[in-house]
Amino acid sequence: MFHADRLIAAFDGSDDSKKALQKAIDLSKTLHATLTVVHSHNAKDTQKIVDSPMPGTGATYIGGGIASVPDPLNTEGTVRDPMIYEDRTEEVIAEARMLMNDNQIDGDIDILEGDPADAIIEHADRIAADLIVMGSRDQNKLKKLLFGSVSEKLSSKSDIPVLIVK
Repeated sequence: MFHADRLIAAFDGSDDSKKALQKAIDLSKTLHATLTVVHSHNAKDTQKIVDSPMPGTGATYIGGGIASVPDPLNTEGTVRDPMIYEDRTEEVIAEARMLMNDNQIDGDIDILEGDPADAIIEHADRIAADLIVMGSRDQNKLKKLLFGSVSEKLSSKSDIPVLIVK
């Protein structure tokens, strides 16, 4: 029988990662293993929430067209395009913690930086994890062909067993 003392569950808030976290929680209980949930924050994956200014308005529009305060230092009547990005990290962590609480399980939630597959592997090595559990997200076929999926990259690079939950 497989034995594991420490599990890592990769979590990004997607439905597939929720299934994977639930599987990791169940395995953690069955195997009496500690559970660490990891969320990889990659700056290039953050979502831009400020659109370019509307021509001639001097205002920047956020999301669905709510005007922000015009830049008082801008004397030309147009706003420079501020680089404001939304990061879902706090929301994702809250979701993971809620799922863990609902299942009455304790565990750490760690935020990782950089390429998700590489960051998860490095962290798994660092904490001596015995198993990595993650979801398999269906993605755009062209993107998958060009870049590969995180689950494929992680499973091919990792020396630690990887369970991909569908």
